[in-house]
Formats: sequence, structure tokens, C-alpha cells
Amino acid sequence: MRPMKGSFICCVGLLASTTTVSAEMTESSAERFADAYFYDIVMDHIQGDDPTNYHMTDSENVTFGPLLETYIPSSSCYKNDETCSFVPTKEFVATVFQDDEPVNVIGTYEQSAGTYAFSTFGSDKETPKALMDVQGHLVKYTERSAWFDYDGDMLVALTSYSKQMISGDEMSTKDFQALLIEDHENIEWNVEEGLMDGAGGYSDEAKSNNPTSNTNRLIGFAVLAMLPFGYWFLKRRKTA
Repeated sequence: MRPMKGSFICCVGLLASTTTVSAEMTESSAERFADAYFYDIVMDHIQGDDPTNYHMTDSENVTFGPLLETYIPSSSCYKNDETCSFVPTKEFVATVFQDDEPVNVIGTYEQSAGTYAFSTFGSDKETPKALMDVQGHLVKYTERSAWFDYDGDMLVALTSYSKQMISGDEMSTKDFQALLIEDHENIEWNVEEGLMDGAGGYSDEAKSNNPTSNTNRLIGFAVLAMLPFGYWFLKRRKTA
């Protein structure tokens, strides 16, 4: 229990330390944030670091694809007796082009009501091009970092990793739900096995707390908290 508490305190500290910085980089909509900051964020990264780390060169000919809101499976997707649906995350991502080539992905998210901030910059080499093929909703299964194009019935795998996950190019919503339920059960089983091996038992209280979800949530908060700080550090390095 103590390591978990320590992680939570660390996350709170990071959030507190970056509040002022992130407040300087906010806009009232995803589109406004993209127009105001995307180019500068990308250029700060490639000028303040080795651009090859981002699959880029030092060219300043940088443009962006359309903003796509991301969706994730709702809680209904993990229950056999409910219809699987996907909910918006209020995070928007766009392909980064350099010299007209898709090279990376950048994003913004709703930090609070009507306030959008920087969320992410970075991806593998395949995803930037794949995002340009989205026709419906852009769905991400976070546990596997898998991207799909959802048309209301079928999920089309956008990357080779997504195809590997569903063992094909596309899958119906019903079959995808069955896959998520099985995947979730396997994760819970592995956690239970680990706790039983380490502590000689697994209490009802521990089961109800769902340690996997809590840990993932804390890691997510830590990552989001560090992103604005990293951007601030790069700007300080650039102006120093």
C-alpha cells in the first residue's frame, strides 16, 4: 500500500508544479489550440533535440492533418449482457507532415471545461499515415495501443499491431466485445495470481479495488502531468 501512496503523492506534486506552465498553453477549443501551438511545439522538439528521435529532419516545412477525436470502449464493452459502445475522450490528435510526408502524431485534450491543453507528441512510424485513412470514429484500445476506424458496426484495424490484436483486418462490434472481455479477464487473472503468490491470499477488499485500473490511472496522470513540464524545459533550453 505504501508504494501506491507514494506514487499518488508524486503525481499530485507534478500536477501542482505544472499548473502555471499548462495555463500558459491553453485555448478554448481543440482547433484554436492546434492553430496556436502545434507548429511551435513540433519545432521546439526537433530544434531542441535530435529530430530523428521523432522520425523527422530539421526541415521547417511542417503541416498538420485534420483533428480527429479519439474514442475508447465504454464499460458496456466489458459486460456480456450489454451492447458495446464507444465514448469520446475529448482528446484530439492529428498527423504531423514534414515536407508533405506523414511523420508523427500530435494531440490536444480538454483539460477542464472549455480549456484545451497539450496532450501528446510522438508515435511509431506507421500510425501517422494510418490516421489519414479514418472515415468514421477513431477508436483506441489503450491497453494494447491499438487503433481502429469504427463505422458504427465494424472496427477496421489501422495498423499492423491492431491487425495482430484482432487476427485480421476488421471485426464486428460484438466480436470485439468478446475479445475485450476475454482480454480483461486474462489481465485480472494474472493480477490475482500475482497477489496470491506474493501474499498467500487475495482479499475481497483487494478484488473490489481493481489494482490494475488504479495503477494504470496513476501512470496516466503522471504522464499527462510531465508533458507540459517537458515542453517548458525544452523552451528554456532553447532560449538559454
